[in-house]
Amino acid sequence: MIMDPVVAGSFYSSNPIFLRDQINNFLKEVKLEKAYENPLGIISPHAGYIYSGQCAAYGFKALRLKDFELAVIIAPCHRYVGFEYSIGDFEAYRTPLGLAEVDIVETEQLLQDKKFRFISQAFNSENSLEMQIPFLQVIKPDARIIPILIGNQSSENSKYLAENLFTHFKQKLEKVVFIASSDLSHYHNADTAGKMDAKIAESISNGDIEALLENIKTGNSEACGFGAILTLMYLSELANYGKIANLNYTHSGEISHNNNHVVGYLSTIFYK
Repeated sequence: MIMDPVVAGSFYSSNPIFLRDQINNFLKEVKLEKAYENPLGIISPHAGYIYSGQCAAYGFKALRLKDFELAVIIAPCHRYVGFEYSIGDFEAYRTPLGLAEVDIVETEQLLQDKKFRFISQAFNSENSLEMQIPFLQVIKPDARIIPILIGNQSSENSKYLAENLFTHFKQKLEKVVFIASSDLSHYHNADTAGKMDAKIAESISNGDIEALLENIKTGNSEACGFGAILTLMYLSELANYGKIANLNYTHSGEISHNNNHVVGYLSTIFYK
């Protein structure tokens, strides 16, 4: 089974030449403060590339230095409910840039856990995972992927997923990266969004899981993929990747020039 793209032509271009050029141009614009030679993973936004592509490029450019073979993409499910985890048990993800091969062997091993299932409906019409793949295809064309969607987002579910991923990959971390897909605040004015997003960005860079959870619980911050973010934070603790850096923050109003209703985007790297 091949998973066809659901937002090519809307969230990003369906023209492979334009798409590759756009991503390469995003990457060229990135000036990193340092080289992150051994990253564990990144937090990456998943809006249309016109809005969040430049922000996403910061994380992917930082990943470029690592000689990884597998990318585990952890993303929220926006449109299908009633499940905890869905792991993509299919052959490949198709984008305009070609096929991103799913690591079937690793996926089947993860699916031995009865809590992990493949729910095909969860992937239908879902952009959060798909938006990461063209960037991966540009920076590491031969990398395989494991797509994971989180349905019921909670601290407990994120911790369980992180523990399982660590147990499974702890001897292979030099060849694996983890991508947590999430946007931040939604549809506030730019000033309010900036304040809300600064709080969650600070809790992430400090590795403060309790502060992040409190900000989400109280509504002081928002992140549609907070479960994916938490998973990466728990995983970084387990794997002893104690350094975290926020690489870029922006919001949709910077492009649309409508600062009354914006969506926040953050690119963050976890490394040693």
